[in-house]
Amino acid sequence: MSSNPLPPADPDQVQRERTEQIARLNDETRQGKARRARILFTRGVVELLAEGQTEEPARTARVMINQERLMRQIANAPIDPGDDPYGERDFGVVTFLGERLYWKIDAYADDGSFSFGSDTPWDASVTIRVLTVLQPCEY
Repeated sequence: MSSNPLPPADPDQVQRERTEQIARLNDETRQGKARRARILFTRGVVELLAEGQTEEPARTARVMINQERLMRQIANAPIDPGDDPYGERDFGVVTFLGERLYWKIDAYADDGSFSFGSDTPWDASVTIRVLTVLQPCEY
């Protein structure tokens, strides 16, 4: 009885499947469905979200309300093909409170340090995603 080995995988097909998986995981992160993902707002974005409020606890409440509104907008925002040359859906632009903001997703090795990019960003079991919301001047 002869064994029929599987034909070698088509490298282009493997890459397309990995890119599709990365895009799906990035979409889950944007939509708040990735439980292990982290979301960061830069200092400039937090100031924008505070809308000039300086007194606590009103400032914290205003920031939290606007964070939720902004994340809803990011979750539903279309991604311009010019901002997504690799098809991974890891970068986008939104306008919020009259300001243009960027969001980007980075995939880190799940080693607790957030120091190294993931070697296998298509594998959620070994990758932590970080969505950062920032102003263009902070890029």
